[in-house]
Amino acid sequence: MSAQDSLYPGPFSWRFLHPRHASGWLAVLLLGLVSLLPTRWRLALGAWLGRLAYERHAKRRTIVHINLELCFPEIHAAEREALARAFFRQFMQTVLDYGLLWWGSGRAIDARVTLEGEEHLRPHLEAGRPVILLTGHHVAVDFAGIAVNRRHRKATSMFKRLRNPVLDWFVARGRTRQGGLMFERHDNLRPLVRLIRDGYMFYYMPDEDLGPDKSVFAPFFGVPSATLTALAKLTRLCNAVVVPFMAYHHEGHYTARLFPALENYPSGDDVQDAARMNQALEAMIRVDPSQYMWSLRLFQTRPDGLADPYPRKGRPKQAVGEGQEGQRGGRGDAEDAE
Repeated sequence: MSAQDSLYPGPFSWRFLHPRHASGWLAVLLLGLVSLLPTRWRLALGAWLGRLAYERHAKRRTIVHINLELCFPEIHAAEREALARAFFRQFMQTVLDYGLLWWGSGRAIDARVTLEGEEHLRPHLEAGRPVILLTGHHVAVDFAGIAVNRRHRKATSMFKRLRNPVLDWFVARGRTRQGGLMFERHDNLRPLVRLIRDGYMFYYMPDEDLGPDKSVFAPFFGVPSATLTALAKLTRLCNAVVVPFMAYHHEGHYTARLFPALENYPSGDDVQDAARMNQALEAMIRVDPSQYMWSLRLFQTRPDGLADPYPRKGRPKQAVGEGQEGQRGGRGDAEDAE
């Protein structure tokens, strides 16, 4: 299979016009109209939608509160609630800016999305060293991607299909229209490895809990987390350097920030390398914790003897800490990567 065979998205399909996809087109239309509003109006609308989502989406609100209680036990409950509300606000405010990614001109994007810390990236590119940009699931993840595409163009990433094919196509197109390349997550990795070796930066998010098969347990905010080990393997396979990278939203503007590359990585020890990766992610998240995707089930895979902390159908929510003795790992324990 060639790299071209697995590039995503494909051309626009007329099947997208079927009436069953009306909800997707409505979302696209609304985001397009919202993108025309003044910044202060978009921010106010996003804040209102964030409050609405927090109050009415009990399932995600519960997951967010569980994650924050596990990761920030040292802060007062009222502070965690404020952080949860801020997350929903930040999430909705950035969603309303997707029109910029889908239709904004290069000049409009450059005016609202800036790239900082290129001194941590440029020497590796000039030396011809393959680069993996390590990031996590944060509200401005697509704005970080477009920032590096605007400045360097040769970047690639993996894409997980959305359920709605219309939104799926527009989101993927937004991630590629400035020069980036996308692969579906389940694709053969050989084309991806070939591109990395050929000089394409790989924008990588390894912070999901995808089960125990390819994971090791490493602390993430002090909590044992099923962490994927692929980052170290891919880094070694491509002889690449890992540069942490994350974007932050502030009042309608996005700052994509590059951090110093991981030194002496990988070490050859999966658990130690996972720890290094999680530590790098945690440091970037702590810059503004309200912008991380706390709505994900980050800790559903548990070490032996520890219960899944998230409520499921037919099973009540378990109090954090109940049956979780020894759940929080030491800061010096090794962490894992995808």
